[in-house]
Amino acid sequence: MKKNRRLFILLLAVIALLFLSGCVTLREEISVQEDGSGTLSFALGVETESYEQFQESVPEGLELESLLALLIQDENISVRTRDSYEADGRIWESIELEVADFVTVFSDEKRIGPLLLSVDEDEGIYYFIQMIDVSLMTINIPGMNLLDLTEGVYIVSLFAPQIINTNGVQRTADESTWEVSLVDILQAGEVVYLEAQYILEPYEGFFIPWELFFPYVVIGFLALGVLSILIVIIVNTTAKREKPQQYKF
Repeated sequence: MKKNRRLFILLLAVIALLFLSGCVTLREEISVQEDGSGTLSFALGVETESYEQFQESVPEGLELESLLALLIQDENISVRTRDSYEADGRIWESIELEVADFVTVFSDEKRIGPLLLSVDEDEGIYYFIQMIDVSLMTINIPGMNLLDLTEGVYIVSLFAPQIINTNGVQRTADESTWEVSLVDILQAGEVVYLEAQYILEPYEGFFIPWELFFPYVVIGFLALGVLSILIVIIVNTTAKREKPQQYKF
């Protein structure tokens, strides 16, 4: 019980640090393989010039591995890699967990601070649901409503053999991405649901993203309408020219 409380307090601390400044980015990535196994990774990126100050603000012993301690204790999860590197003007701390089977691990909701993550299966269709709800945190972060979070986002990506439905942005058959506004979550208090359905059979054929397909459909209908009007005009004009002139006596 004490360990759970410690994890919760550590998570609250890192959330406060993350959202107090725009210099920090948090990414989550779920990758599912064809056999149902896969990886779950979290990456924390801090602008290089702010990294030292950020490190001084972090409570002693606060690490991504500590934040994910409850998951790591599961016998079906192991730490695959833990890395620190510099890229895109940021210093990143990342941890990647290897998951033996997502349904086995997440059929019962797993909670990480304000996150609830679950994966279920029904007749070969897998249901991914992640809820983000600040009300799950019993301790308020002082001054949250005074922060400028207009450009803050929490980025979550799901990779699976074939995603058949999602409320995120799907640009390929095997990827769905969500960018969640921190203003909506932390200041407006909205409960956000990230949902997707996938199957373990790879997509066959050429995938066209909906945001590209829809404009093409509209343009196609407009072009067909214009073409139809032109055909009617040409046919009527030709018919009038070919009609023999009649004389009345």
